[in-house]
Amino acid sequence: MSDVVATKSHTRVEVARVEGEDVVLALHDSAYAIRLRWAGDGSPSTGVVTGRIQVRALRLHGSSAGGRFIEPVAGAPRIVSGTVEAIDAGSATIALRSVVQMQVALERREDLALCHIGGLVNFHVRSDGEFCPDT
Repeated sequence: MSDVVATKSHTRVEVARVEGEDVVLALHDSAYAIRLRWAGDGSPSTGVVTGRIQVRALRLHGSSAGGRFIEPVAGAPRIVSGTVEAIDAGSATIALRSVVQMQVALERREDLALCHIGGLVNFHVRSDGEFCPDT
């Protein structure tokens, strides 16, 4: 993954709850409460943290209209929509600006053809998304 994708996918969130190996992240001043696996060293605790949300797109779709959202609003993300901020063709990874910045690995390399900086995309994600806190 390129430094640009890593930098552009960096975010600040609040760990609202810890549920076993998962954390529930409160996003900004919104109703979003997304559940992801904790990928940091040690046990998570509640409070504001910085790091990267990492998800895998099952199939990506370009879009000419819509907005930035994550569905469902609470729980594990299933559908994500946002704008492409950076692209690393070598690792088939993009930085996405959705409700929150995130790093997206593309399962299908051919989906890279649909990605361009500033372009709007949406996709279903695998259920194994994770939050990687800064160390």
